[in-house]
Amino acid sequence: MTQFSIQSGSPLTGQCSVPGDKSISHRAVIFGSIAEGKTTVRNFLDGHDCRATVGVMRALG
Repeated sequence: MTQFSIQSGSPLTGQCSVPGDKSISHRAVIFGSIAEGKTTVRNFLDGHDCRATVGVMRALG
């Protein structure tokens, strides 16, 4: 088995515009939950399962 070692670079910063859909809404919430500082998500798909993801991330702290 080949092993790889990945060295981290500088932190990512900036903005990204993508269309609102279910999978992107889930990912935006998950990535926002591990990011430092404030995250703003626009065009969030306001469905039951996306709201559940928000609830889970809040419960995890």
